[in-house]
Amino acid sequence: MTTMMTIGETDLVGRFRTISRGKMRGLPICNDRLEVEAVGFTALDEHRLGVLITPWFMNLILLPRDDTWSTMADGATDSVSLPAENCEFTVCQDDELGTYLSAVLFRTVVDFPDQRTAVAVAENVIEQLFTASGEAAHTARGGRRISRRNLLSGLSAS
Repeated sequence: MTTMMTIGETDLVGRFRTISRGKMRGLPICNDRLEVEAVGFTALDEHRLGVLITPWFMNLILLPRDDTWSTMADGATDSVSLPAENCEFTVCQDDELGTYLSAVLFRTVVDFPDQRTAVAVAENVIEQLFTASGEAAHTARGGRRISRRNLLSGLSAS
């Protein structure tokens, strides 16, 4: 069992930069226009919620401030109530970071044109998750309207 430690955004970014420079380096699923960045981390009860951008995915991350999930198995799921809606997170047990929760926003980020666009999308996701005002609509490339649910589930990534 992993001992409890408080994970900060700096720890998260450092760990994923190491992964990016190591086993993910040069893989075709990586977008070389993107870099690892933590965006919009905000207090959610005693935890911190934000978006992690990497060259190979964009995920919603919930960093614990206590041992809430430390006894849960890696890969288990937990539903978390956010101001705008409930979200299903996967428990991640990392040897270096400890336990945190992750929810997929975009399974692939190869189509993102640049870091600025990825950050703007991440900021919009956080804003929408903290806005408890029903289904907001967003405009995708080409003027196509997509719901927040589709945006958050990554359906608009293709």
